[in-house]
Amino acid sequence: MKLAYQIAISAATALSLNLLAPPASLAEEASADSLQSDIAKATKPVPWTELLTSTTTKPRQFRGSDGKYNWLWELKITNFSGHTIKLDQIDVLAHQKNKEETVLNLKDADLKGKILNPDKKSVANELRPGASVIVFINVELEKALAAEDLSFRQKISYRAPVLGAKDEKPVAKIIETAPLTTGGAAIVISPPLRGKGWLAIGGYASLIGHRRALFPINNQLLCAQRFAIDWVQLSADNYTTKKPVTSMESATCYGKPIYAVADGVVVGVVDQFENQPQFKPSGNIDFPGGNTITVKHNEQGQVFYSFYAHLLRNSPKVKIGQTVKRGEHIATLGNSGNTTGPHLHFHITDAAGTLGSDGIPYVFDQFELTGTFNDLKKCLDADDKGLPQTLDKSPLAGKHQQELVKEGHVVDFGE
Repeated sequence: MKLAYQIAISAATALSLNLLAPPASLAEEASADSLQSDIAKATKPVPWTELLTSTTTKPRQFRGSDGKYNWLWELKITNFSGHTIKLDQIDVLAHQKNKEETVLNLKDADLKGKILNPDKKSVANELRPGASVIVFINVELEKALAAEDLSFRQKISYRAPVLGAKDEKPVAKIIETAPLTTGGAAIVISPPLRGKGWLAIGGYASLIGHRRALFPINNQLLCAQRFAIDWVQLSADNYTTKKPVTSMESATCYGKPIYAVADGVVVGVVDQFENQPQFKPSGNIDFPGGNTITVKHNEQGQVFYSFYAHLLRNSPKVKIGQTVKRGEHIATLGNSGNTTGPHLHFHITDAAGTLGSDGIPYVFDQFELTGTFNDLKKCLDADDKGLPQTLDKSPLAGKHQQELVKEGHVVDFGE
């Protein structure tokens, strides 16, 4: 009786499931569609891929202090063929709700300027067999893109011989990458500094330095410094450094207090290096930041890490495991580590590693833009020689909110 009861229950269950199953005609249609898909795949030509591509991060939108909306990432391209390939053009297309628009077009000198080619024997846009290049993508837009259902696609135009042909004359070809989905929102923080005249050097808009600090770490290509800024200060009488330039105290920013940008827990403190002499970086590959502090934050629905480098020895006021509050004085600006002069190096990442993490964009809650250096090279030369600076006026001058300071812009952070 017990066995018969179990059989009866099983039969009832099967009956109920059959009642929920789709009609036979729908199942047959699905099967037919699947069959047609298999037939199409089995009978089409082999989709050979000469170029293999990958990206290093999921981009996040942020607004710069010039009012433009930005998306940044890096595109790795590897030539997996046995012949040399030349890149002609890269188009970035934004796809959203069945609509697509070109948001970036790179070609000629503009394309070459965005490429890092480790092969010193080749020109920037030339890939010999087995070679790889990195393309630094900076999408800059006048208007924001809605984050919902947004992805980017890259269309790469290149020249290479026809596969399998005896004639090795290059012909024009195109490959399209898989959709690149986006990350979360930019982090909103308070400034790590106080006072007037802070000049941003490096950062997202630069074509050198931090923006290109893409390193192979733990079998990954990582760019912790993608949004890193080096901060120096302009004095009331327009000097970033006075004579004698070999003296630390001659730098306007030297010895200024540094503040926590958000509530968090200190997870890293390095405090063992003396100041480097001016113009003589340490070259210590293990501790390029010299004396540093790393703070872990968990707010705005995200976990992120703030990183402060080149601190004055014995100046950190916090210890590992200590809780800090937004705006708390945590250290003093110095010149330790891989640095040629006093400044604060600051960036935010998704993990605790100094360089073994992914840099993510952040914006300051508020600041006042007071001017720009339109010729940053001239500014840096004056700094090296201890000469007065000439700050250019800017139509962007005034109060700003929730923006990341662009390279060359000078801002007041308030007291």
